[in-house]
Amino acid sequence: MKRHSKVFIIFYLLISVLFIPKFSHAQEKMQDVIYLNNGSILHGEIIEIKANKSITLKSNCGDTWVLNQSDIERIAKEPISRSIILKDSIGEISYKRKGFYSNINIGFLFGGNMDTPFPPLSLMFVNGYQFDWGLALGAGLGLELLNEAYMPAVADIRYTFKNSKLSHFIYIQGGYAISLENPDPYDYDYYSYYDSDSKSKGGYLINPGIGFKINLNNKNAFSFGVGYKYMQVEHTYQEYNGQEIDRTIKYNRITLSFGYHF
Repeated sequence: MKRHSKVFIIFYLLISVLFIPKFSHAQEKMQDVIYLNNGSILHGEIIEIKANKSITLKSNCGDTWVLNQSDIERIAKEPISRSIILKDSIGEISYKRKGFYSNINIGFLFGGNMDTPFPPLSLMFVNGYQFDWGLALGAGLGLELLNEAYMPAVADIRYTFKNSKLSHFIYIQGGYAISLENPDPYDYDYYSYYDSDSKSKGGYLINPGIGFKINLNNKNAFSFGVGYKYMQVEHTYQEYNGQEIDRTIKYNRITLSFGYHF
């Protein structure tokens, strides 16, 4: 496989300037939210505070919790969800029921005529927003090291079925793969080896898949996904007689990805 060190440098420079979205929330009825050191989250109304001792919370479910202040990570005021009433329980792990998130995925592309001991590498960085009923919408940039290096710019849509320690999800990504380098004639039988006057224009891609997350707490999770990636890119090639030829290159790959969510 060709070396792509310059491509990595360009890619990481682009990632470093990704924007962090900031939005203002509409006014809603507020609630007290207590984040515990063990990762649990309690929602409701604080009804009693004993300085340096304990805090008493009446939860949205009607339960009363008396908590040692040493067990509390932080306390916040947040809007009450309109769509669901959240069930609180000590020890339950909750991951991002609502709010902004980021994830980093490292994947491998299987399929095609691989002449290397390792499958091509795929990287993806996604920022998005998680709704409290399971849907998440995001956008990301990636890096695909196929015959040439490409940078996919994608929209990311996913749905998580259950908010528990082990939760399953489905996803679909779609967008455009930007070419980061021109084709090497040695990688294609129909190009003359002595002629390097070939260019890649990039092309569109789609990537549906399924997976599961292991939620560590309300902030962090690891994930594993399996998907199918179709990418179609365009090459142009000028022959010795000056004639320009367009070629369409199609990639069909099975993807195995490992992610970190934060």
